Amino acid sequence: MAINFADKAVLGLVAVPLMHDMQLSPSQFGLVGSAFFLLFSLSGIATGVVSDRCNMKWLMAALALTWAVAQLPLGWPTTFAILLLCRILLGAGEGPASPLALHVVYTWFDDRERHLPTTIVQQGATVGVIVSGPLLTAISERWNWHAPFLALGVIGFAWMVLWLGVGGTSNHRHVSGEVPATRQAVTTHSQPPIRYLSFLTDRTIIGVMLQSFVGYAVITIGFTWTPAYLRLGLDLPATQAGWLFALQVATQIPVGIALALFSHWLLERGVPSRFARGALISGACVVAGLAYGLLYLGVPPAVKIALMAIASSLAIQTFSFGPMLVAEVAPAERRGALLAITNSIVTMAGLMGPVAMGTLIGSHHGAHGYELGFAATGTLLLLTGAAGFALLDPQCSIRRLQSMR
Repeated sequence: MAINFADKAVLGLVAVPLMHDMQLSPSQFGLVGSAFFLLFSLSGIATGVVSDRCNMKWLMAALALTWAVAQLPLGWPTTFAILLLCRILLGAGEGPASPLALHVVYTWFDDRERHLPTTIVQQGATVGVIVSGPLLTAISERWNWHAPFLALGVIGFAWMVLWLGVGGTSNHRHVSGEVPATRQAVTTHSQPPIRYLSFLTDRTIIGVMLQSFVGYAVITIGFTWTPAYLRLGLDLPATQAGWLFALQVATQIPVGIALALFSHWLLERGVPSRFARGALISGACVVAGLAYGLLYLGVPPAVKIALMAIASSLAIQTFSFGPMLVAEVAPAERRGALLAITNSIVTMAGLMGPVAMGTLIGSHHGAHGYELGFAATGTLLLLTGAAGFALLDPQCSIRRLQSMR
């Protein structure tokens, strides 16, 4: 996950020299950012559907190989068309990464044991951005903007070799033993499996997808435009912008661990997951939305940086709590596919977020365009946070699925 998110972040980190060298407008650069997601969701759905029937070890190795191959052509002077094609290929390879990684992890841990493992895996993404921010910026400053892509291609190959040596899933699939009695009726093998459409129209899964859709818009806008905002909107030098971007992302680690441990503490004391997971992540979305909205009020630059750190660190937790809520509702035989399908649907936000932000930046001068985009994202977080309080109820979803048997 660290390599996966470093691959995403590199485009934003080299945005200024890349745009200058290739003479790209903000709209064109926004298109490049969105191109990453052209096949991202389709690849995630297709891979997720077959994931329960494939050897996960070789499937994940193939994905990593795709990442490496997609990065290498950008290690040398290239054209706008090649840049687009490489980002599209990279998106196709990375679309299934997060749900498949969690699917592997969930074969090792039962439902009530998944808070910390899920957070650790998802924090790999945070670590990737923290390390890649200053490191890839330094590589770009030392050589040129092509060098970080070359470095990431080599690292991708190295991870693939390592994974083939040590990676794998648990032999215990937790089909019947992972669930409390209230869920065993949903996973009974003597009856036909519930259709995917029944899960996708479930209130809890709809709530997860709404929140995660906006959460992913935060991620993609952040990777594509936050470094450029720090440099061009707040007039910071490249090195300082790289470190501040990394520090903003680093805030996600203590926030994510604290929320995961608090949620686990609540569940251990008998609090229903509607509150221990659903209400907790919904409240986080509301606070994140308020923080983004304050950017538009003209607060000092230091406060803006702090608000962005708070907002992004809370919004990204939708990708820790969302999969746990989906896995709580879904039986083990449907879990891998449903994690991939829901993830693929919500990551369609990546097609719209960067290019919409680019349009706003192109139509407004200075920091105003950036802050207008962040404020719009904050409004969506407020709305989906409020919706989550009403929709996220795994116990109700389990009863509904039982009634379909």
